[in-house]
Amino acid sequence: MRLFVRASVIALFAVVLAACSNPVSDLIDPPVAKVGNSALRTSEANLRVDRLEVGMRKNPDVQQLPTRAELTSLVTEQYVVQRILMDIAKEAGITATDAEIDAQVEEFRTAVKKSGTDELDVVIRDQLGFEGEKDQAFRDFCSYFIVQKQYAETLVTTDTVRAELTASLTEQSKSTELKALASHILVTSEVTATTVMTRLDAGEDFATLAKEFSQDPGSKENGGELGWAGKGQFVPEFEQAIFEDLAVGEVTKTPVKTQYGFHIIKLIDRSQQPLIDPANIESIVAEQLPSTLDQKRYDAVTTKIEEARTKGLEENTIVIAPTVVSATATPGAEGAPADAPTETPAP
Repeated sequence: MRLFVRASVIALFAVVLAACSNPVSDLIDPPVAKVGNSALRTSEANLRVDRLEVGMRKNPDVQQLPTRAELTSLVTEQYVVQRILMDIAKEAGITATDAEIDAQVEEFRTAVKKSGTDELDVVIRDQLGFEGEKDQAFRDFCSYFIVQKQYAETLVTTDTVRAELTASLTEQSKSTELKALASHILVTSEVTATTVMTRLDAGEDFATLAKEFSQDPGSKENGGELGWAGKGQFVPEFEQAIFEDLAVGEVTKTPVKTQYGFHIIKLIDRSQQPLIDPANIESIVAEQLPSTLDQKRYDAVTTKIEEARTKGLEENTIVIAPTVVSATATPGAEGAPADAPTETPAP
């Protein structure tokens, strides 16, 4: 009878296991999240949370520790986003090679050294929650950054953004606004300002006096000239002088006092000018291109991830444990791991 009971229990257990997609793992170590064929197991999530807690306790800048539920939510979110992007990129034919991952690890090492320590594994454990640089989960984390960059480059090209910026600036250059072209001599002493005014009244050259007396390093060597400027670019007292008080060619009769000191101002010209000088479009594009490109790529990748997440949750190919979904983690809030990744999309 005892043998029969034992055999029945084994048979029942076998039936239960057969009903599960990944029976042994799901029963013994249930996932906190699944993305396609990949899963973040409870044990792995707990280990990462443990390491993050240890790291935060050692960090004097952390005033209040997040709860374990919040940290679990953070770890899970990083994993889900990482896996979603890796799957999307793989479908597009983009994967990271071992050599590329090794190079990314070295970038981390260099960054850590610049922060004043050679202990890469300690930083990886305390701030990212992985075991160390040899941990496959950490290498997957490095792979994410490589793949993210390469995938983003396929979504938004440099040439496209350059063309968009050029078109936008060209359109703006067709509109005009009232601008003033002025020179000034800035001094901090009212006595010095009076001296300058006296010498101007005696017929001395404004530009020459600006080079001698002005304490504005940005305009001093140009004879005090500030370039064309629209309203809102100067403090109110200065703006009042160049847009309302002075006539073209006139110099202020008394110094204009602002938070910066005393200004002797000469209005060179005032007229309707393009919002953007067409001659400056190329240089403005060159200046704005890097940040604009980064933002557009960030937005494009984020959109792709959110679309895939929505679809995966609807089709049940992405599953997140209810306890994690209900946790209120706020990446980047007070008490979050110092220097831990908080950007979105983040692994």
